[in-house]
Amino acid sequence: MALDSGGGVRGGREVSNFGGNVRFRPGRLAVPRSEAEVCRLVLEHRADGVRVAGSRHAWSPLIRTSGLLLDLRHLDAVRLYEEGGRVLVSVGGGCRISRLLAYLNDRGLTLPSVGLITEQTVAGAISTATHGSGRHSLSHYVQRVRLVHFDGGGGEVVVRWIDSGEELRAVRCSLGAMGVITEVVFAVVPQYRVQEQLVPAGTLPEVLRMESETPLQQFFLVPHLWRFYVQRRAETAEPGGRLTDQLYRLYWFLMMDIGLHLVVLLMAVFLRSRVLVRLFFSTLMPWTVVTSWRPIDRSDRQLVMEHELFRHVEEELFVRRSDLPSAMALVEDLLRVADDRTWRLSEASSEQLRRVGLLGDVSEIEGCWSHHYPICVRRVRVDDALISMSSGGSEDWYSISLINYQRESAEFWRFAGFVGAALMRIYGARPHWGKWFPEGELRLEHYPELGRFCELVRHCDPAGVFRRGFVGQLPGMSE
Repeated sequence: MALDSGGGVRGGREVSNFGGNVRFRPGRLAVPRSEAEVCRLVLEHRADGVRVAGSRHAWSPLIRTSGLLLDLRHLDAVRLYEEGGRVLVSVGGGCRISRLLAYLNDRGLTLPSVGLITEQTVAGAISTATHGSGRHSLSHYVQRVRLVHFDGGGGEVVVRWIDSGEELRAVRCSLGAMGVITEVVFAVVPQYRVQEQLVPAGTLPEVLRMESETPLQQFFLVPHLWRFYVQRRAETAEPGGRLTDQLYRLYWFLMMDIGLHLVVLLMAVFLRSRVLVRLFFSTLMPWTVVTSWRPIDRSDRQLVMEHELFRHVEEELFVRRSDLPSAMALVEDLLRVADDRTWRLSEASSEQLRRVGLLGDVSEIEGCWSHHYPICVRRVRVDDALISMSSGGSEDWYSISLINYQRESAEFWRFAGFVGAALMRIYGARPHWGKWFPEGELRLEHYPELGRFCELVRHCDPAGVFRRGFVGQLPGMSE
């Protein structure tokens, strides 16, 4: 397949995402080396539609297109500057977060919020509101965005900075629908250290009480053991860097980032043994957890994991804090009934499912799926953005993640589809834009400002060049 004059490949080449659940053949894949080239390509392909690939770490079909697919890897310049007494960093949309964090750390700085992985591009991360735990999503800290889009008539390309008002709130998490993001400006903070301790907890109220002391914590519901483990995390003024801290990082990498995943792959993927999955999580896994260590390390090392090392698929839904206890009880009930068809749902779960018309469908997931990975829960503060998953209201949001390493499993999709539909119908749960979710369940009421977002998108893209495929099917987008 030959490169064409625009630095891309014309037709034929299949593109897939990290999880392998999204596969398609764009009309053209282009790798521009400058913003001017982005403008030329967008103008040339306005009739075909344009999407941007990012690092392809999303499980939703955001990048799928039969038109032009842009890869912005060469737009990765980084520079620091001061403005109004603040230190800001301007970074190309195609720069990977790992590179940005390294650049900032060399200068004693970092981002205010860090997601679980760092292999995403900057534009891709903010376009789907990538988040960590205990703070706002990365999108919240965006100060301005440089955007390539169309004029009001849809015939000419416009390049401009967006730095205020509703447009900024829209472009902070825009799904690539407003145009091509070529540059992003973030607020930055001095590099800080985080102390961590992994501890068991019997109940969710016990977990939530810990937040006052360790506000950056995330926690896990361990299937088949049915108890919580909390990664208690908080900023500290202590320097760290001791031998024990370094040994803990080695332990975590070998035992959790590598060891746990290899065991899961062996049991759930290669042997497909539900008996071994249950035995491991209910009996063996607790012996691998060291609870006495309280290591200290830099934020950009302590707050991330190496989830990109092993391919998987993920569903993640956000619920309000007030709904979290009930939502987690329902998720546990559904995990149990999927694992054991003799399990009886609680009265509360049965009534909730009956109320939204799903109780009669529980039989479709009974005994179909033994979950083989801890359910991760993270708290995200309310964002100043229109459609990030944690935007709006006064309550913190909590993300509930179901991760699966049997990537071709129809049983998982059936189970995850049921869980997603249940949480979205009962609690108005918001699906993560970058994760898999049952698309038919999305309603305007899940994102109250989605209608206004769509109006702003149509203003930047009156001809619908950037809102094809998945984005174009969102409620209110085509009106």
